[in-house]
Amino acid sequence: MKKLLIIFILMLSIKGFAQDFYFSGKMNYCTPENSESKKSFETAFIGLNYPKYYGGVTALLLKVVEKDPKFCDAYFMAGYFFRLQEMHKEALALYYIADSLSQNKAPIFKQNLAIQFMRFGKVDKAREKYEEMVKYFPDNPEGYYGIGNTSIVIGDYDKGLENLKQAEEIYKKSGKVKDDVIYMYGMLYTMKEDYEAGLPYLEEAYGTYKNDEGYLSLYSLSLIKVGKTRNDEKMIKKANKMYNKIKNKEGVPDIKKRLTAEFS
Repeated sequence: MKKLLIIFILMLSIKGFAQDFYFSGKMNYCTPENSESKKSFETAFIGLNYPKYYGGVTALLLKVVEKDPKFCDAYFMAGYFFRLQEMHKEALALYYIADSLSQNKAPIFKQNLAIQFMRFGKVDKAREKYEEMVKYFPDNPEGYYGIGNTSIVIGDYDKGLENLKQAEEIYKKSGKVKDDVIYMYGMLYTMKEDYEAGLPYLEEAYGTYKNDEGYLSLYSLSLIKVGKTRNDEKMIKKANKMYNKIKNKEGVPDIKKRLTAEFS
């Protein structure tokens, strides 16, 4: 299950539906108690453009929360900088504090906390955060999308598809549907063993994910399953071609067993 998590779940982008505005530095979910805290916080956004200073900016933000312990945004940004430095345990702890202090006002805190939970295999906790997003921010597609994403590991594929549809409808209102959504449909249907339904989505996602081995595993499996059902030699040949592109045949245990049964 953990390999499934690593290969598929972490395809999630940290920057989602409404996060770019937050990272402009023009808003806060918690009010700092002194002006110096606000100035230091704003400095952090400038630091995002200079990786060599990430450590220094993180230290600055930790000083801010020490003096201003209710300033949830400073906790979040400190966690964000820790994540950028691959210090994931520290990021998780600070995201958790930020989310708690924000009192359900910050979808970006919940989303980043959920992704961090998923990184550590705590999918149930991630699901809780995505469900909170749906409850408190029903017009934000990322909560629904996150529930769909966690369904890959939890195994409640129908619930995942239902929530993914909700996410898709909201994405449509704001512009083009993300390629991740198309891929996620194909992924959920394939995991559900509904290969006929999933294959068109995987076909559509090919241009974006053709070099991703997790995608190739799902695509080749769906191709050969549908090809055999239809007795379509051309499709079976294509399935073998896609399968041969996979360098790591061990892959994900759940998928490996199915692939071995079809291609051995």
